Amino acid sequence: GAGADGGAISNNPGPPLPVKRCLASSVHAVAHMLGPSIVSTSPAFLNAFEKSFLRDPDEAIRLNILKNLASFLGALPEGEGMGRRNYYLPMLHSIMMGEDVLGASKRRSASNPGVLNWRQRDAVAKVLPDLIVLYDGNWNKEFLWPILKTLLTDSVSAVRENAGWSVPVLLRKYTAKCHQQGDEGYKDAMAWISEVTVWLKETFLDEGCNNSNNNGGGSSRRLKKPMTSSEGAFSKRQGYCRILAAVALAMRMGEEDDGDNDDADNNDQDDHNGNKGGISMPSVPIDPFGKMTSYERDQFRSILLHDLLPPALEMAVDCVANVRLTLTKCLKVLPSDIRRESHVEEVLSTLEEELMTWDVGDMPLNDANPGGILGGVGSSLSSSDPPEAKATVGGVAMTSTMSAC
Repeated sequence: GAGADGGAISNNPGPPLPVKRCLASSVHAVAHMLGPSIVSTSPAFLNAFEKSFLRDPDEAIRLNILKNLASFLGALPEGEGMGRRNYYLPMLHSIMMGEDVLGASKRRSASNPGVLNWRQRDAVAKVLPDLIVLYDGNWNKEFLWPILKTLLTDSVSAVRENAGWSVPVLLRKYTAKCHQQGDEGYKDAMAWISEVTVWLKETFLDEGCNNSNNNGGGSSRRLKKPMTSSEGAFSKRQGYCRILAAVALAMRMGEEDDGDNDDADNNDQDDHNGNKGGISMPSVPIDPFGKMTSYERDQFRSILLHDLLPPALEMAVDCVANVRLTLTKCLKVLPSDIRRESHVEEVLSTLEEELMTWDVGDMPLNDANPGGILGGVGSSLSSSDPPEAKATVGGVAMTSTMSAC
């Protein structure tokens, strides 16, 4: 047809919406089949990914792209410049933080409530660990750490819980910078680690919870304190415990495996980088929760004992019972050497003693992830529906609806 100015107007409507949604789910597989050398030098393919899929106004198309975003980027060669992996991170940061994805949670209207697209934000939270491992610490700090902070404070609990898994992955990336880039890199990385831990404590822990410090002396059995300024934020304190549990479980990944940790880590890095002379070999994705090296584990142990655990142990006297219960579950998944620390062991013993006066029907105490502390994230780690267990009192099976009080 012709427009008012006599120019030709394209009547091509593009593929039908169901077809485009299906293509959005498989574009990453096409990229891997073509290989990095073809994908990175094909402007038409890259433009179609960005403009026709990633920026599409249809929410289902964006959701399908977000779910496989890390896989698509893994098919691109490393480095900067058009067609390279680093080229797309600033653009992805802008899109994810924009009004169509994470920014939509700030909008409040009858036609577009903030929770309407929570599945998009949840998809970003789930894919974020795989994105973090694709980039070094500098890129993570500039572009992915702001996204993680937004997700950790989301209004939907499922989004916050899934985002918590990215915290140990980010800390591990910062720890690698400590180990690999000398004194200057060590100072930068330690500052970044401190920024993360300080932000977590400032965001999730109320000042009212931290007024009384336990300096290691005396028993942890104290009277429950009134917390007038923080009672409404008990879900934040539970969230802090879940993040702490995610860090602890990341330390325990692969602890039954044999072999040298450092050799395995170096082999994984070589595989991920592909061939060193070109870009013809597709890169192999890194497991964000792979077994830690001895250096990484030592750094995580220090982060737990000196930064994350002390304020969590103060929750042993929290005025909200559910916070103390979540803390108990968190301490149960700590690595055994940390759990045996005297101050940790004392708090855990006190909490377990208190727990025995409650109804424990839905909480298997010896479970690796008791009660599905981290929700349904990762079937190999937890289950949102823990197996039912019953406590027998005087020959009577106590169920979750029967209170011991």
